[in-house]
Amino acid sequence: MNDTDKLKLRQWLAQATVIPIMCISVTAPAISLTPALPYFKAEQFMLPVVFCIYVWLLLAGITKTVHFNGMFLTGFLYCVSNAISIWYGADILGHSVILRDFYELPKVLLPVAFFTLAYEAELSERSLRRLLLFFSIAILPVCFYAWSQFAGLSFTYKLNSYYSSGGHIDLALEYAHRAYATMGNPNVLGQLMTWCVLLLVLAALFRVGNRYANLLIAFACLITLVMTGSRYGILNVSIGILFVFGIASLTGQRRLFQVGLLLLLVPLFIGIYQTVATSNRQTLARYQTLQNPLQIDSLRQRLDSVWQEEWGDFTKSPIVGHGPAKTIYNTGFADSEYLGVLREKGLIGLFLFLGYYIYPLYLIRKGQRAARLCGDSMANESPATLMAVHFTMIMGVLALIMDLGMSTFYSPFLQGFLWLWLGIGARAAKSATGRVPRRAISFSQRTPFQPQKAVLD
Repeated sequence: MNDTDKLKLRQWLAQATVIPIMCISVTAPAISLTPALPYFKAEQFMLPVVFCIYVWLLLAGITKTVHFNGMFLTGFLYCVSNAISIWYGADILGHSVILRDFYELPKVLLPVAFFTLAYEAELSERSLRRLLLFFSIAILPVCFYAWSQFAGLSFTYKLNSYYSSGGHIDLALEYAHRAYATMGNPNVLGQLMTWCVLLLVLAALFRVGNRYANLLIAFACLITLVMTGSRYGILNVSIGILFVFGIASLTGQRRLFQVGLLLLLVPLFIGIYQTVATSNRQTLARYQTLQNPLQIDSLRQRLDSVWQEEWGDFTKSPIVGHGPAKTIYNTGFADSEYLGVLREKGLIGLFLFLGYYIYPLYLIRKGQRAARLCGDSMANESPATLMAVHFTMIMGVLALIMDLGMSTFYSPFLQGFLWLWLGIGARAAKSATGRVPRRAISFSQRTPFQPQKAVLD
């Protein structure tokens, strides 16, 4: 096999790995092996299989060696931080340690694995287009399932036993028609739909795939988002649309068309929101509470009770935290990932935790600068690559915003999806950076030279 054949085979294998995992991450149900461990997702079980196939191909001389990236160091240090927190919580603070506490150690390496898998795949322009196509097809059944839950169709009750997280989730579906589809939780489905709406709108703006199909699926995702009753989701998608406006206003010669298209979409989005929200009394009542957001019942519960408890725990051990201590903190997430990390891992852990987001965003930001230097040439020649760069920047920033009141890193339903896309975006950014001489990128970041006025004697 010559080098050209190996290259083609590697590209095909990359597509055949990333695209199915991406689609499975949003469609397959979670798997519970034992009550002593949390949910697992199918894409997590696929990682060892992918690793074994990669080693075999590496020994056969077909694939290349995985290169070091900053996520390796971030994951290692955060794992060490978790181990120190477990030790400190057990030996110094006297917390009981159970088997599930130690699962926190390998769990922090999963984002590293997903990111590296997508980053090393080096998806080409054609592969990114195929990814968007297959993902669009995969997300439609998710939307249909959510609509069926919202309408109370009988067949959904059989599927719910596979996808539901149980407890108040089913009560919320029964009483308020809060759909959760394949994500096990309506708020998590709202997070996923937020990202999907923005991805498909960007794809339509950059003409990646069929523009009308992308917009129709974006509308479907927006309808699904409203059906979740997630007020945080509505706020996040609104912030995301503002980011898209900012990107469109800086995109070369097509900026006027893109901004004009977005201005046309905004009233359509508002109309969809009003139509779906008013179709159900409980859904409308939830969204009406946004008129006085500081008095929302769930927010008051967090501010007045849950978050104060977490902050109090953090102040008792601010440097390394208490460790997972799941025999004590067994009520699940407190709906703020930052506070959860502060309580369990302390300030050191929070600093390393942020590195999971900051490192990919740093790489993607470099790609955005390079794309700006390329001008319209990249938008014309590699629109899917440009779309991936811009989308993942918005996605990463929104993930940081979501973590204020929800979870992305420790959510098994979103973890694979999020870091696969961030890995794709980081590789797309590297491709964009490679189109511009490094000297030009460095020069563009410097402060322009200001000549001094001559002083006359």
